[in-house]
Amino acid sequence: MGESSIEREERKKRLEELLRERKKKEEKIESERRIADMLELFPDKDKVEILCEKESNKVETKLTDSFPIAWYGRIDWGKLNNKIVIPNEEIQNIPYILLQQGLENISPVYLIVGLYGYPVVKTSISTILDNIEEIMCMGPDQYIYCPLSKYVIEFFHDDVITVGWL
Repeated sequence: MGESSIEREERKKRLEELLRERKKKEEKIESERRIADMLELFPDKDKVEILCEKESNKVETKLTDSFPIAWYGRIDWGKLNNKIVIPNEEIQNIPYILLQQGLENISPVYLIVGLYGYPVVKTSISTILDNIEEIMCMGPDQYIYCPLSKYVIEFFHDDVITVGWL
């Protein structure tokens, strides 16, 4: 005896539901992996907070609303008057460079790792700079954003480090 169209439809719906559940589970596993990847960058875990997706999106939106973004995804430095390019060997001097520009070295700052769906890390600039080599291994295009002092530091894949402020 053949399968009725109702039974076929129910089986199809069940299969679609199973596929949706599997996709959700895979997304959850991927999200947990990205969180673990970010935590791995910081040996001192109590100095960092990994933001959830919703909070990460808020921080990224605040950054892109505050600073002009070029069509190719990096900050459009041509539209900012207040900026300095820093050589790689000066990375550890960033807090001093910020102070020279009248920017307070206050927390929190946010680490945004490229555009790969990694969660945003809330921490201090010193914690980021203490672990900068590991962070740079995450791939190109890292940003340190401080909404309180209104500055951003862009580590671009061409080894250019630019600090900009409003």
